[in-house]
Amino acid sequence: MSWDLPTRLFHWSFAVVIIGAYISGENGFTNGHELFGLSALGLLVFRFIWGFVGHQTARFSSLLHSPKIIWAYVTAIMMRRPPHYIGHNPLGGLAVVALFAITGGMALTGPWNSDDILYDGPMAVIAPELFTQFSPIAGKWHDRLHLLVIPLVGLHLLAILVHKIWLKEPLVARMISGTDFANNMGAPISPTRSRYGVGLLVICLAGALSLALLTPNY
Repeated sequence: MSWDLPTRLFHWSFAVVIIGAYISGENGFTNGHELFGLSALGLLVFRFIWGFVGHQTARFSSLLHSPKIIWAYVTAIMMRRPPHYIGHNPLGGLAVVALFAITGGMALTGPWNSDDILYDGPMAVIAPELFTQFSPIAGKWHDRLHLLVIPLVGLHLLAILVHKIWLKEPLVARMISGTDFANNMGAPISPTRSRYGVGLLVICLAGALSLALLTPNY
């Protein structure tokens, strides 16, 4: 397995902001929740772009597999003989897609959210008329998707345990180092593309966080 530096920075940064957004939201820290949520939005925008222009294992084409391949991989796991992939395996690809769908929905609805008392999201300034119409719908979907975060995190941790205990594969170590040195399956990674990727990540993150300056409550 091989993951480039921008993808690894996204992975660990995203884990931090999702945990931060959940804790701040559960405890009523509105401003902190907004900053974590906007950070998630910026990171997801980066990951969407990187999914088309990044290195091989970061591209969406490496995440999506046919049902036949997915089932074959599940069967191979049961037999402890799964084939090696240089990026996400078929089940991992499905998990990433689910993660993007749920957290992406929350990140997109968050800026439209309002509690009708003390807080209005930044879209209240950018598009006030649309905000009035869309905010109640966005709030409902934001709350609904919120209920799926813990199960999603639980499945993610379960997958790590399965690979660690059942398959003897150190996924966490690979996402830190970026390469599966033991199996020598690292995909070619361009240092120049990686530098551009890190720069793109910073730009997307800064752009999303700048929306907080528009929040009427600041």
